[in-house]
Amino acid sequence: MNTGELLIQAAFALAIASTVLFSGALFGRRIRSASWMFGLHAATLVAAVTLLIAHFAAHRFQFEYVAQHSSRALTPVMSIAASWAGQEGSILLWAAIVAVLGLALMRQPGRLSEPALFFVSASQLFLVGILLMRSPFRLGATVPADGFGLNPLLEDPWMVAHPPALFVGYAALVVPFALAAAALVRGDYRDWNRATWPWALFGTLSLGIGIVLGGIWAYKVLGWGGFWGWDPVENASLIPWLTTVALIHGLLIQRTTGSLARTNLSLALLGWVLVVGGTYMTRSGVLQDFSVHSFADSGLNRPLISFLAGTAGLGALLMGLRWKSIPAGSAIVETVSREGALWLGLLTVVMLAALVTVGTTSPLLTAFTGRPASVNTAFYNMVALPLGVLLALLMAVAPALRWSRQSGLTWLTALAPGLALGLLAAVAAYVSGMHEPGWIAIMATSGFALGVNAQVAFRLFRRGWMFGAGYLGHVGIAVMLLGIVVSATLGRSEQVTLRQGETAQVLGYALTFQGTEQGARGEQVIRVNVEANGWRHAARPMLLESPQTNGVVRTPDISASRDLYISPMDLRLVAAGPDEGGGIALAHPHAGAGTVTSLATLEVSTKPWINLVWVGALLALIGTAIAGLRRAGEAIPAPKRTRQGMKPATARVAVRASARR
Repeated sequence: MNTGELLIQAAFALAIASTVLFSGALFGRRIRSASWMFGLHAATLVAAVTLLIAHFAAHRFQFEYVAQHSSRALTPVMSIAASWAGQEGSILLWAAIVAVLGLALMRQPGRLSEPALFFVSASQLFLVGILLMRSPFRLGATVPADGFGLNPLLEDPWMVAHPPALFVGYAALVVPFALAAAALVRGDYRDWNRATWPWALFGTLSLGIGIVLGGIWAYKVLGWGGFWGWDPVENASLIPWLTTVALIHGLLIQRTTGSLARTNLSLALLGWVLVVGGTYMTRSGVLQDFSVHSFADSGLNRPLISFLAGTAGLGALLMGLRWKSIPAGSAIVETVSREGALWLGLLTVVMLAALVTVGTTSPLLTAFTGRPASVNTAFYNMVALPLGVLLALLMAVAPALRWSRQSGLTWLTALAPGLALGLLAAVAAYVSGMHEPGWIAIMATSGFALGVNAQVAFRLFRRGWMFGAGYLGHVGIAVMLLGIVVSATLGRSEQVTLRQGETAQVLGYALTFQGTEQGARGEQVIRVNVEANGWRHAARPMLLESPQTNGVVRTPDISASRDLYISPMDLRLVAAGPDEGGGIALAHPHAGAGTVTSLATLEVSTKPWINLVWVGALLALIGTAIAGLRRAGEAIPAPKRTRQGMKPATARVAVRASARR
C-alpha cells in the first residue's frame, strides 16, 4: 500500500467536498461540515509532507522522486531540504502551506471568511490535482543502491530556509484574492479592507524574506558576483511582491479617505494571478532556454495554463460584473496631500511591476515572430532607474504631507533634514567618482527619503515601539537603494590568472596562489593569500563539478570587512617550466612536459558598501513585521463589534484616526 498516494488522493477528494460545501457560504448559508472537510484536507497534506520528509531521511530510493533528488551522502538537514528541491515536492509543500493558512483564515472573524474559503478550496483543487498527475510518491521500476544526489547548487544551508519562505509568501497571497472574490460575489465591501490588511502585510513580509534570502544565497554562494540577476525565476517572486506592496498602500489610502476600493480589489485579485502566472512561466518549461533556474518541461504545461486561465478569468469576470456597484470614493490627486503622494507611489510601483512583467515574458511575446528572445539586464536597469528615483522622491515627500489638504507651505520645513542628507549623498557620490546623472539622482533622492523617514520614525517611536513602523520600512528601502547604487557603480572587477606560487597585484591587493586541496564533497579548494597594508586574508574560493547540470559550481570567497569578492573562474593543470617547482604529478604526462603545475583564473571584485543592502533589507522587513503586529488586532473585527464604550460612529472615527498615525 502506497500511503503517500492515498494521502494525496484523500486530500483531493476532501478539497472537492470542502469546495462544494463552502459554496453555500457565498449565498449566506453556513454549513458546519465544510470546516471539518477543509480541516481534514489540511491534515492529510501536512501528513503527506511529513511522510515525504521521512522518505528522504530514511533514503527510501524505491520512490523515484527521492532517488532523483537525494543520496546517502547528504547530511540529515540537507536530506530534509531535498524534499522540496523538485517539482513534485515543492508543489506539495506549497499546497500544504495554503491549507494551513486556510485554517487561520477559518478562525478570522467577519462575514467574508467562510465565503473566501470557497476560493481557497477551489485553488487547492488545482494544486493537489497537479500532484495527482506528478506525485512525489510514485514508485520506480527498480530500487537503486543510492540516489542521484542533490544539485550542488542547492546543497547549501540557504536551501533550508529560502524556498519555504517563498512558498509561505506565495501561499499567503491566495487569501487577499479569496477575500476580494468573496466581497465581489456578495457585494459586501464594508469589512473587506480591514480583513485583508493583515494578510497583505503577511504576504509582503514572508515573500520579502524569501526574496532577500535568495539574494544573499546568490551573492554568497553562487559566485556570479551579484545578488540579483533579473532572472525569470527571480522576477516571478518580485512581481507579485511589488503588486502587494502597492496593495498595502492602497489599503491605507482607502481606510483613511474611502477611495481606491476598485483599485485595491483589483490589486488583491492580481497578486494571486501573478503568483500563478509566475508558476506557469517557471514550471511549464516555456522558459527553460532563457533561465538557469526554470524547470524543464515535465508535462505540466496544460494543467498550469488551465490554472492560470481559470484564476485570471474568474477575477476579471467578478470585477466586470461588480464594477459599477463598487464604491468609487473621492478623487485623491486634486490637491497636494499625503494620499496623493501615496497614490502616485502606488502607480509607480505598479508600473515597475508591469515593465518587469513585459521583460520576463518577452520570450513568449517574441515567439509570435518565430524567434523567441529575452531582454538583457540593461532593459531592467533602464526602466528601474527612473522609477526608483521617482519612488525615492515620493517616499521623501509623503511623510511631510497632511491627509486630505495642506495649509500653506509650512510642510516644506519638515523636508529640511532630508534635503540636507540628499545633497550630502549627491556630493559624496560625485566626489567618489559617480558622474552619471541618473545614478547621482537616485543617490540624492534616496538620501532625501532616508533623512525624512528617519526623522518621522524616530518621533513616532518615542510614542511606543509599534508606532512609526511604516516609516522604518521606508528607511530600509532608502538604505537598500544607497547600497545597491554604490556597490554597482563604484565597484571594480578584474580577472587574473596565476600559477601556483605566483603573486600578482590586483585592485590594490597582493594575491598569492598557494595551491589547491580537495574538500569533503570532492570540490577543488583554491588557496589564495590576500594582503594589503598589513591586512591579511586566507581566501578559499571553490570549484565543484556537477554531474546533475553537466557544469561546474563556483563558490566565491567573500571578505565582509573589505567588501572583497573573489570568484573562481577556471582551474587547470599546465606544464611547468624547467626551473619551476613541482606541482601535481600526472599519471601519463606528455613527452617532454616534465612536471605540471596548477593554473587558477580568478575574478577579483570590490563591492563597496554592499552590506548596506542587507542592513536596509533587514530594516524594511522589521518595519513590515511591526506594522503587521500593530494592525492585526484592529484589522479583523468581529461582525457588528465596536470599541468598548463607544458608539458605532465614534468607533469608526477612532479607527480612522489610528490609520492616519
